Amino acid sequence: MTLQANPLPLPASRPLTGALLMCLAMLVVPLADVAAKVLVQGGYSPLQTTFQRMGIGTLVLLPLVWRRREEVLPHLRRPFPILLMGGSILAAITTYVLALDHLPIANTLALSFVQPFFIVILSRLFLGETVGLLRWLVLLVGFAAVLMIIRPAAEGFQAASILPLLSGACMAVYVITIRKGAGRMSALSATFYTHVVAASLAAPLAVVLWKEVGAAEWLLILELSAIGLAVQFLIIKAYELGEASLIAPLGYVEMVGAILAGWWFFNEFPDSVTIIGTFVLICCALMTIWQGRAK
Repeated sequence: MTLQANPLPLPASRPLTGALLMCLAMLVVPLADVAAKVLVQGGYSPLQTTFQRMGIGTLVLLPLVWRRREEVLPHLRRPFPILLMGGSILAAITTYVLALDHLPIANTLALSFVQPFFIVILSRLFLGETVGLLRWLVLLVGFAAVLMIIRPAAEGFQAASILPLLSGACMAVYVITIRKGAGRMSALSATFYTHVVAASLAAPLAVVLWKEVGAAEWLLILELSAIGLAVQFLIIKAYELGEASLIAPLGYVEMVGAILAGWWFFNEFPDSVTIIGTFVLICCALMTIWQGRAK
């Protein structure tokens, strides 16, 4: 059978649906952060866990990809976007998990929230999207709310603080690559190739740094794989349906998920400042959704 690279029709703009998918993804992400921190503090290399996570995701996706191979395989003729997606997500995950080994989860998450700034700037430069004053204002208010919740300790500069900043920049490259490819690559194709390339790039060093994995660690890795697969698919769909500069500020909803995870797993109840900051975050998310509906 001859495969022809017929481009998919450009997805209809449904910013409200995209915004809701992004919110759902962000509420689930903190569960993966908890598992990743446990693994890295147990001496497992981020490259090993990323290789296992992406490898498992690839195996899960293979049957569906085979059934829809006429849609997925033709994209191999344009390898650069595929390599850029896989390389950027591998760099983003690795730097973030490395940061978790040296910084508290809260500080790591706060610093990684530079991602929306990179996305908004890159979307203006490479996608030609219009970024209005109100959207910039929502972005800045959301970031201020994150700092209100985190209240990073003023203990001087730590070199490890560069890692989550790099993670945010790499994730922004990934998002812009996905958005630029909307209409040519389905969410399934993008998710599959991201997993394949990331696993392939991580494999050589993962083998060198390999540590024997116990049953408890395998459960955590399986959790990472399942959450990572679902969240990545939701994020890709969100950016297909809405402008990058519109969807990006909703990344702040992750802080809400982090608070819920802390309460559920560690019985950590937020104080009044955290509650106020979370309320501001929710307002920013609702404002962003309202902007999407207005468009």
